[in-house]
Amino acid sequence: MSQLTEKLGMRIHKLRKEKGITLEHLAYENGMSKGNLSKIEKGLVDPQFTTLAKIAHGLGIKLKDLMNL
Repeated sequence: MSQLTEKLGMRIHKLRKEKGITLEHLAYENGMSKGNLSKIEKGLVDPQFTTLAKIAHGLGIKLKDLMNL
């Protein structure tokens, strides 16, 4: 995948860890599979805009803050 996808995945992972949210919890709260969210965090999947909005909501942040790479 692209460097941008990798950076975004690392940012999601970092924010999730900082907030003490498990992969399982964030995935469940957003109606996602744990495996898919893991792939996003590893930069293996280019997430759709609506998925990013759900992740931001699940992290308790604004989408623009999630995208602040």
